[in-house]
Amino acid sequence: MRRACGIFDGGRVCALVTLALLSAACETLNSETLVKDALSEELRKETTLDSVLPSGCPTLTMSLPEGKQRVIVSYREPSQDEHGIALTTLAFTTIYLTGPQSKTTAFRIWTNDARGGAQVTVNDIPVSDREVGVCVTATNWGRKESSPGTATPASGAAASR
Repeated sequence: MRRACGIFDGGRVCALVTLALLSAACETLNSETLVKDALSEELRKETTLDSVLPSGCPTLTMSLPEGKQRVIVSYREPSQDEHGIALTTLAFTTIYLTGPQSKTTAFRIWTNDARGGAQVTVNDIPVSDREVGVCVTATNWGRKESSPGTATPASGAAASR
């Protein structure tokens, strides 16, 4: 498992990327925890292939072990804007994945609470390259997308499966 944390519009974004094959069902546990499956009908409808990568992405880049073709991305939604003001209009976050030989894929994850703060985990994200770049942005109901957070590896949190 590799974990990286960064500051994201005043909130913390943590990207937890696990390199194991998983087949967890898509479910929403409560407003503080969102667990999704990238292969579910819900997220397939919210997936954009050949998306434009926002400026500053990717914020986390890693090499996958040979034969690994799925990742998990986990992060916390922001709860404050860049000025430290509590959010009231968060609509969704977007996970961008890119690789040197593949097009950028964007997964839109709708929030359960416009104030943000939920822990989000998306399981079973297919990747075709061994080098993967990841970043996450937040978008409000006015369709204004934030800049991606700067991810740096968290101390003592790296491991692989």
